[in-house]
Amino acid sequence: MVQKPTSRDPQRAASHPRLFGWLSERRAWIAAAIGIIFILSTLYVLWAVKDLPDPSQDVLAAGDVVVLDRNGHLIEDWNPAGHYHLNLHLNEMGRYSPNATLAAEDRNFYHHGAIDAGSTARALWVDATHLGLRQGGSTITQQLVKIQLLTPQKSVPRKVHEMVLAIALEERFSKDQILTMYMNRVYYGHGAYGIGAAARTYFSKDAKDLTPAQAAFLAGLVQAPSAYDPEVHYALARERQLYVLDGMVTIGTLKQDQADKAAAEDVKAELKIQPTMRQSKAPHFVDYVLSSLESTFGSAAVQQGGIVVHTTLDLDLQQAADAAVKNGVKDLVWANINNAALLAANPKTGEVLAWVGSADYGNDTIAGQYDVVLAKRQPGSSFKPYVYEAALRDHKITLATKLDDRSQSFNGYVPHDFDNGGMGTIPARTALVYSRNIPAVEVGQMEGMNNVIGLAHAMGIKSRLDPGLSTAIGGSEVTLLEHVQGYQVFANQGQKVELSVIRSIDNGSAQTVYMHDVTGGQAVLTPAESYLITDVLKRYQYQWGFGWNRQMASKTGTSDNGHGQIPDSWIMAYNPDIVTGVWVGNTAPNGGGGTIRAFGESVGQTIMARFVNALPTKMRNWYSQPSGLVNGCGADSSEIFLSGTQGTCSASPTATPSASPGASATASPSGSPSPSPQPSPSPAPSPTPTPTPPASPSPKPSP
Repeated sequence: MVQKPTSRDPQRAASHPRLFGWLSERRAWIAAAIGIIFILSTLYVLWAVKDLPDPSQDVLAAGDVVVLDRNGHLIEDWNPAGHYHLNLHLNEMGRYSPNATLAAEDRNFYHHGAIDAGSTARALWVDATHLGLRQGGSTITQQLVKIQLLTPQKSVPRKVHEMVLAIALEERFSKDQILTMYMNRVYYGHGAYGIGAAARTYFSKDAKDLTPAQAAFLAGLVQAPSAYDPEVHYALARERQLYVLDGMVTIGTLKQDQADKAAAEDVKAELKIQPTMRQSKAPHFVDYVLSSLESTFGSAAVQQGGIVVHTTLDLDLQQAADAAVKNGVKDLVWANINNAALLAANPKTGEVLAWVGSADYGNDTIAGQYDVVLAKRQPGSSFKPYVYEAALRDHKITLATKLDDRSQSFNGYVPHDFDNGGMGTIPARTALVYSRNIPAVEVGQMEGMNNVIGLAHAMGIKSRLDPGLSTAIGGSEVTLLEHVQGYQVFANQGQKVELSVIRSIDNGSAQTVYMHDVTGGQAVLTPAESYLITDVLKRYQYQWGFGWNRQMASKTGTSDNGHGQIPDSWIMAYNPDIVTGVWVGNTAPNGGGGTIRAFGESVGQTIMARFVNALPTKMRNWYSQPSGLVNGCGADSSEIFLSGTQGTCSASPTATPSASPGASATASPSGSPSPSPQPSPSPAPSPTPTPTPPASPSPKPSP
């Protein structure tokens, strides 16, 4: 039997007339709604495009970035009007700069509309998969809108507004006009707005005279001028330059052999960055804040401006820190020291309170604009607390464990102390407070350097640490920022809180657009574990005669370049209210510099003493012994132990070196070190026992 085709669902068919009927009955309301939406959309577009720039005019219209300290006091008014700007026509920008900009920022600029659908789709996918606004995907037209017309926020409505303005901009102006406005408006760092100012600021020449290498270098800075600042991060700026040169080949504006020649050009030697004339009470700190804005909101945050940044800095402490560094460097001129850096933070909140990146920001002879807080340097013996803490935590040692401070080989590695001698068999506590190298290496071997490195990373050291035993005595490089983060864990009784510099951000209408989320921290150590190190280091200031007016836990460090010379000296100090680190050395432009003659204890007696003694009276708190610790017995009755590690009592106590040096300077185990004779332009510090510089690999050259 032949069947008829199956008819459609009668219920669905019957619903269509009802739907059409419903729409017909309400057609007037629907038409009115569509009309209202059209009118509102038109009004919105007209309102949105009213402030579009005029390419015939000087387009620099950036707003200020006002940076305040934690009490609302002005640190710096980052005012574009006070920076350098030079307006050029496109044909005055030279052959290479516009093409380098396209290669860096928007390689298909002349082949797509205001919106690049492919890039936008990729950005949306990244945002969706990461549950947040992470990817930009913006064209040059959109970037011009961001930095010229919008506030530095990341939101869906703002992105829609940006797209509407970009479309309107391309309807009104040609691609050449938009590129001209962008290159005259964009910020290149070091106070230079526009390619004309950048060419003169960085290379002391006109934009039209830039080489392909120089043009590519400048174009690479635009994405994040602070993060790629060649004064501080030349290697990153160099990577961006190579990326741009590769892009210029891709878009056909350079041949491969031309790009190879440009890549071989020594741009670093050609840089002639002009000394800054900016007025700031904490210039390195503000530079770091601007870099943080770039990473959080994109470079448009600084490019567009019009915001007020409430930071964590305390200007009173900043002033004390700056004075301590400047005067302390003068104190140490006898030791060939010409530069220093200091960083201080609240260990409970992680908020940075003082940041001095060099002894003189405007002094080019010491590369003053280079921020040593962010530079990698060998920490010397100031790294040892991580080693001892790892072994104490894992029950490999106690503070009473006897260590062998005599010359010995550790699988071919032979560390030495400044005196080339030793103290014999001594407790771990004595080994740490006297800063002996051989016992520290012995502890590192017992614990396993991978375990030591794992703890150091967990506490905040982000730099790569070599698993060799020389790392136990500071042979691997770290930054002062990382080191203070690590000691913050000791100071906060085992709780890690990330260091931060921004509390909140207001837009031009005084509305808060960002608020830093203060978390409860991460437990890296137990209070008992961290207290063991603190209990040892509280004696350090007395052992080495620092002359501080309050109790601190502290540790010095002195690096070694492999030839018995000292490139860096450090001191780290903390109590429950503040954690501080100081570095000193000798620097010169372009990564040069010399060696010094001061050990870490000299830094404790000068720069750190000046800062600690200037701290407010309220910053005098100290720790009480937490639970989880027990007193020893017998020969170890004066020692404290983690519960379960104290062992059994000895019936016949034997004499051992003092496990806890007294509260006054004591005699050194050997003569005070003096790497070379000390000239006397100013009195040298009184001879006191000095910590030992570690035998370690030669450090990389850096300013």
